[in-house]
Amino acid sequence: MFKNIFAGFIGVALIAGIGISKAQAYEVKPAKLWVTAIAIGTPIEGAEIKVGENSCTTGKNGTCVFELKPGTYSITVHEHGGASAHTEVTLEEKNIRFISLDLGASALHPSGQH
Repeated sequence: MFKNIFAGFIGVALIAGIGISKAQAYEVKPAKLWVTAIAIGTPIEGAEIKVGENSCTTGKNGTCVFELKPGTYSITVHEHGGASAHTEVTLEEKNIRFISLDLGASALHPSGQH
């Protein structure tokens, strides 16, 4: 009888252990953050965008896309002419966020283009 009780106890412990392993294996789904550098509505090509420790240089559409863990991030945009902008964002699991940072008229070339 003692062997049956002991075997039952071991069985319950194994089942509980398997449940704990599954809970620890849960993976946090990343959030997507789209950051666009603009100057009075015009996308800025070649601007550097930093989100936390991640960085990207914008293409013609002025946008960089980041996949990030949930948390609060500092966002900075620097344009090669010296203009910059800064903000913070808090992301939750599976968020999709769009942020535009306007660097103002000083980020535009005299032609009105970038």
